Amino acid sequence: MPIGSEPRWFSLGAIEASGRSLDERVFRPANRAQGMPRITEAEMADGQTAMLLRLDGIAKSFGATRALDGVHFDLKAGEVHALCGENGAGKSTLIKVLSGAHMPDTGVLTIGDQSFSGLTPELALNHGIATIYQENSLFLNLSVAENIYVGRELLSTPLTVDRRATTAGARKILDVLKADIDPGTLVSRLSGAQQKIVEIARAFRQQARVLVMDEPSASFGRRETELLFDAVRSAVTSGTGVIYISHHLEEVFELSDRVTVLRDGRNVATHQVSEIGQNDLIRDMVGREVDDIYHRSATHRGDARGTVLEVEALSAPGITNVGLSVRQGEIVGLAGLVGAGRSELLNAIFGSNRSTSGQLRFGGKSVRITSPQAAIATGMCLITEDRKTNGLFLRQSYVDNFVIPFLSKFKRWIVNWSSAESDARSYAKSLSIRLSDIHQVVANLSGGNQQKAIIAKWLRTEPDLFLLDEPTRGIDMGSREEIYVEIQSLVKRGKSILMASSDLPELIGLCDRVLVMKSGKVICELIGGDITEHRILAAAL
Repeated sequence: MPIGSEPRWFSLGAIEASGRSLDERVFRPANRAQGMPRITEAEMADGQTAMLLRLDGIAKSFGATRALDGVHFDLKAGEVHALCGENGAGKSTLIKVLSGAHMPDTGVLTIGDQSFSGLTPELALNHGIATIYQENSLFLNLSVAENIYVGRELLSTPLTVDRRATTAGARKILDVLKADIDPGTLVSRLSGAQQKIVEIARAFRQQARVLVMDEPSASFGRRETELLFDAVRSAVTSGTGVIYISHHLEEVFELSDRVTVLRDGRNVATHQVSEIGQNDLIRDMVGREVDDIYHRSATHRGDARGTVLEVEALSAPGITNVGLSVRQGEIVGLAGLVGAGRSELLNAIFGSNRSTSGQLRFGGKSVRITSPQAAIATGMCLITEDRKTNGLFLRQSYVDNFVIPFLSKFKRWIVNWSSAESDARSYAKSLSIRLSDIHQVVANLSGGNQQKAIIAKWLRTEPDLFLLDEPTRGIDMGSREEIYVEIQSLVKRGKSILMASSDLPELIGLCDRVLVMKSGKVICELIGGDITEHRILAAAL
């Protein structure tokens, strides 16, 4: 498909709307991208691929911290180039250099035939670079079409939005992405994957040639991930290049053409995905072999031990008539598609989602959990899915966050800071939390270290039951392994774990039993060798 300086994207130029071509009315950006490479018909016929973007020698420091150290990276038209590395490897900083949020200290960015020492957000967008972050940037109370055209509305008069043209234009973009989404639907009614697809459609509306996608499928189930992948594949067939960042290595191998690994702000390697295996990629990321990341014994745990938690006929918003049990020293997993009710169940057990009926027994005794405080006093803790919203006080230090769960244990709530700081250091050391010191603000920690900081503060409360909601969401392979080691250490000490996860290998590798949920109900229990990806998906679907 020929793409020149006046791009006619998505083969829509022949469609008429209100007397003018939709190509003219819909795809007329306020600032047309300049300097992007021209892909000729001859190049496409010969299988040649135009270079959209190249970074050479990019360096960026924050004080004494060297976040990027001479990074090289390039992206071709029509390819998905994955960017991998542990948290703190430099991926986020590199994204912000591309989006114009950070100005590099040294290095050159080449976009098409133009070179820059740095970009601004406006310059990046005008040159066809769009970034889709892990957190959605959509207006939930607006329709799909309105979100796609927000900021560049189609007007029938100087003060009137042309809703017919807006809907028609949005539908054509969604058709190109093979997305079965009604342009008139409120975004708040869409699934997580559908919302990501709307963000991709908005980038297409902005004539983006480079899509940067940061952990787009975090906490998605398999079905939602496939919807997203279909949209990405449709995007690259039009010549768009995609930079895909994910800690889910199976996604990298399924979707990507090439993968570049960063470690400590430096390039480690760039591979054709077809030429390497997952163990090779893990070795590049962590700098060593990872033979058994889950550190799990093959034997089933918990059979001969007492029951810690029993749930009978529990109903609450999002769940109906749920029953389950967790034995001492056992890991029980909760599987299911997004919206199946896993998080709602954990929150109902913990008292943050008020139950309407049902009964809980803890350690053989009937308990009434009406609040998180009551759950903590009973011997539970909840590590939430969204660590930044519900798990941490981001503007407070690590030690401040550490003491919060057990403040009530101090006499008259007066903190013995000498004791608290000593404990905070001890737990940080045992969990390998990377800190400049215990007074470092947690917002400045990597995702993996934030997650371990949450685990540290709950460990100090010495609970018997850990409720884990997506415990490794959005963190790197090395930090995952450290968390898995801690999980195994907990169960060896007789602690019990009820864990919801969208990562099927994680459930398979860690759990003694897996309960599959659908529409707010537990519909299937899998034990030991029956815990397979096929069986989990068959039940969930």
